[in-house]
Amino acid sequence: MGIGNIADSGMQAAMSNMEVISNNIANANTIGFKKSYINFADIYPSSNGAAPNQIGLGVDVASVNQDFSNGSYQFTSKALDLGINGNGFFILKDQSSGQLSYSRAGRFSSEQGYLMFGNKRLQGFQAVNGTIPSGGTVSDLQVSNAALPAKASTTAQVQVNLNSNQDPPTGVFDPNNNTTFNYQSSVPIYDSLGNQHTVTSYYVKTSANNWNVNVYVDGASVGSGTMTFSQTGQLSATTGLNSLSYSPTTGATSPQTFSLNMTGSTQYGSPNGINLTQADGYPPGNYTGVMVDGDGNVWMQYTNSQKLLAGQVAIATFQSPDGLADIGNMSWIATSASGNPIISQSNSLGNIRAGYVELSNVDLTTEMVNLLSAQHTFQANAQVENTYNEVMQTVIKL
Repeated sequence: MGIGNIADSGMQAAMSNMEVISNNIANANTIGFKKSYINFADIYPSSNGAAPNQIGLGVDVASVNQDFSNGSYQFTSKALDLGINGNGFFILKDQSSGQLSYSRAGRFSSEQGYLMFGNKRLQGFQAVNGTIPSGGTVSDLQVSNAALPAKASTTAQVQVNLNSNQDPPTGVFDPNNNTTFNYQSSVPIYDSLGNQHTVTSYYVKTSANNWNVNVYVDGASVGSGTMTFSQTGQLSATTGLNSLSYSPTTGATSPQTFSLNMTGSTQYGSPNGINLTQADGYPPGNYTGVMVDGDGNVWMQYTNSQKLLAGQVAIATFQSPDGLADIGNMSWIATSASGNPIISQSNSLGNIRAGYVELSNVDLTTEMVNLLSAQHTFQANAQVENTYNEVMQTVIKL
């Protein structure tokens, strides 16, 4: 009876192995799938003492484990297709049960303001007014399709080079007479309703290394200041440009205060020129979609070329990922064997591949070789079973 049982255990083990291999092969194209492998253990009679001449009783399946090594990554260009570099899992929350699960399959969609994987919501660190609070906990990651309100400009930055070879102009400064100033620059700014206004600066050389700056908004004077340069042409000081104000006639906040930042300006013996003009503030913009960067930051984008932080994708790691329980649909849940998830904002830094999905880590060539090996093992045990049956027939006839 022992030979038959041993052969039967061998066939059962080979069948189990083929089931595992078959499941791997079936999921070769399943994104985020992790292949499994089987561990076998020999069976011996229990004994309280040493038994050097024991005969084994066959084989048993000791465990079925999953290989959490990374699969390859496929570029899709889709904004909400996300891959994870290295270790870690996306955190998902079932809408009905509230159960948290973990996945490597990063193909998400945006539905009713949430990032979704099937009927599960992606978890992350939610931003408040474009900033993620320190010490925040994970929650449903939400995006808003509301329009972005206008923002009034508070700083206009201009970098110019003023020609040190020029002479101070004669006559009283007049913005309509270009012989009374050496150079001018313009930069757009916005009021609280998003209306654009133009800041024009007129530069008048007064002496070596010293210049007056006359500032106008939409043709009306709003103040003046000075610029002083070092003997090497670097800007050394400015005065009167930090608190300028104008009064919009559009119904926006009035007066509107702003500063004119000349940092980076130079005075070299080369033609006058503008190196940079920019200002904070912007007109209103309509929502156009989201994008995710390499740190997992989710940005809402708008028609005015602005973006606003909605939150950060959370990544969970485990001390023992092999202890996770597979619940299907490329998802796992934590167990006492895996330990509790380790979650922090730093887990996501540099670990997100936007526009990519992680493919299955199944290698079909390897699995086909394993399948043939399992088949041969089954056939060999079947042959042992046949031999045992023939022997038993002979014994019965004696």
